[in-house]
Amino acid sequence: MVPSLTFYNKKNEINKEIQSLLIRHLLVNGADSIYLFGVTGDGRLFSNNRIEKIKLINLTLESTGEKIPILVGVLGNEAEEIIDELDELGKKYDNLNFVIAPPLIETKSDLESYFTVIFDSISIKNPIFISNNPKDFAGNEINPKFIKKLLDIPNFSGFIDSFDNINNSRSYIQMINQNFSLLCGKEENFQKFLQLIPLNLRKYCGIIPKIGNLVNIASKLYFCAIEDKILDLHQIQDQLNDVRNNIYDFKIDKGKEERGLKYAFLYLYKDIIQTSIEDHYNITPELKRELDQISKGRIQATVNYLLNQKAIYQLYSLGKEEIYQLDDIINTFSNIEVLIKQGKLKKIIGPYDAETNIIYRVNFENSQLIFRFRTLKSFKYENLIKEKVLFPLLDGSLNPNLEKFREKVKEIIAVKKGDYIFNKDNPPIIPVGNLIYYDETKQLIPYLFSIQEYIHGKSLKNLYDKYKGEIFSFNKSKFLNLFSDMGEILGKLHNIKFNSFQPDIYSLSKEAKSNWLEIINSEFENQIQEAKKYKFNQEDEIRDFIKEHIYLLENETEPVLIHNDFQWNNIIIKDDPIKFQIRGIIDFDNWRIGVRAQDFVRMENITFKVINHKDIKLKFYEGYQKYYNIDENFYKKIDIYSLLSYMKGYNNAMENQGNADFLLAEIKHKLNVYY
Repeated sequence: MVPSLTFYNKKNEINKEIQSLLIRHLLVNGADSIYLFGVTGDGRLFSNNRIEKIKLINLTLESTGEKIPILVGVLGNEAEEIIDELDELGKKYDNLNFVIAPPLIETKSDLESYFTVIFDSISIKNPIFISNNPKDFAGNEINPKFIKKLLDIPNFSGFIDSFDNINNSRSYIQMINQNFSLLCGKEENFQKFLQLIPLNLRKYCGIIPKIGNLVNIASKLYFCAIEDKILDLHQIQDQLNDVRNNIYDFKIDKGKEERGLKYAFLYLYKDIIQTSIEDHYNITPELKRELDQISKGRIQATVNYLLNQKAIYQLYSLGKEEIYQLDDIINTFSNIEVLIKQGKLKKIIGPYDAETNIIYRVNFENSQLIFRFRTLKSFKYENLIKEKVLFPLLDGSLNPNLEKFREKVKEIIAVKKGDYIFNKDNPPIIPVGNLIYYDETKQLIPYLFSIQEYIHGKSLKNLYDKYKGEIFSFNKSKFLNLFSDMGEILGKLHNIKFNSFQPDIYSLSKEAKSNWLEIINSEFENQIQEAKKYKFNQEDEIRDFIKEHIYLLENETEPVLIHNDFQWNNIIIKDDPIKFQIRGIIDFDNWRIGVRAQDFVRMENITFKVINHKDIKLKFYEGYQKYYNIDENFYKKIDIYSLLSYMKGYNNAMENQGNADFLLAEIKHKLNVYY
């Protein structure tokens, strides 16, 4: 019986998105029932907020399909408050169970009278459990003699205790039967509690693991007890204790579980939730403590370890609304013939990115593949898997100079399912992974998706971060050779030439403008008009800048294939002892037919800006110049295209309510350099 966390905003309103995700996570990780608004679920905070309690009850019933029992904590200080809430909720939901406890404040009144008044006054028939937790309820403690008196009350269905007092424990065990359940609420006592219970009575008992909000360890422990696997029971209890020590925030005892578990859960699903962990990490004021970086790091490492050990069964997102578990994904894609050949699905890792695409690495027995789901509805090329047109250009099987080139492109675009596997005797001119399968029909799932070969290695950025600080001691030559090779790869890509410029790949099937000045002026003006919606006040300076420097682009007459996001995140490297090998170039979502200098914008403003070393930059340009001679105006052209790139980034950030301050500062900087 998992005592669910409660996620809410600063106004104490239930966060339905995260709470729905949590409920589904609990089910996947073995919860037989869910306990709402207990101590772990901020029951005190919501004791007088019935509107939000009802909101979460409805959400939980809907998310579980009413297939498992739901318990609701009803906490308060006055018997009249408890009676009123039990009657209201019980009449509204005849399928709910309730948990009541002693008053939250120290009381001199007789607890026996307190509970007797409640049971005598309610008119509902819902099952009711009593929780005994003196530490959290102002020292108010219930004794076994009183519990025995309640056994004849039809509503009274069970008792929750910590099992610290062995004599009381034996008294409770004698009361167990099919109408009275006994549950342990203290995680470190689970194994001791379950072994105290005679084997034939364990099916009437239960455990209430707070850690169940994250992992399935407690579920395994319970079933070991049911099957009387004593050795396993001890081992799993030790594992559970270790996980608690690494997840909970023990710096302050009170609230340690809530603080640690909320952070761990938000970290586990940080890519699905998309907004930052801090936006949703709200804790009851009396339990709040800002987690230090060491604690955060420990929790993150533990979550990652538990995932690798399969102690957590994770949910996966194929879009913001659709959440799947592993079995769902296996079943969904089980009829794709090429996947059947990969053998048994072993592991799913990700998502890596959830802005334009949701991306997973999927490990099979025989291979590792990348699944990419196009989930951003506003993405301009949402209805096309671009690699199916790009890859034939890379190995020359689709030649831009052929007479029927446009007709061939139309034919490729019309095909909605397929693949593109490179011939080993005719490899692509730059290293890319095979397109194993793609589907644009949206019949299997409501998104376009592609499956590509996984390229083993690290991104150049990750590689640089690994060696940062020691690059120019023993790795200088390796990095210099690497950047020279990168320049050559970009030069090879730009050797694929066309008869006209194209803003997107759909246009490859029709005639397009060959006057680059018209195209670039139009793109700048479009971005200026878009920026004006956001009270952007630099449009005059930008127009003056373009007017003054447009002459530099007059000789841009050769359309070439450009990656349009060529930078260190999209270059995959294998770290061999002798040299760094470029294993693949990824992410062709923005490729187009443009001009050479455009493809240097991201390298200059992302990669070289961080590395900031003239030898590395020089080697990159030297490698490129094996294919194209760069004149003195080339770098000025990069500045022009950089300004356009920052404009596009600014407008995109404003549209999606992102952080546009940095981009605005870069726009102003580019303008100031020339004024």
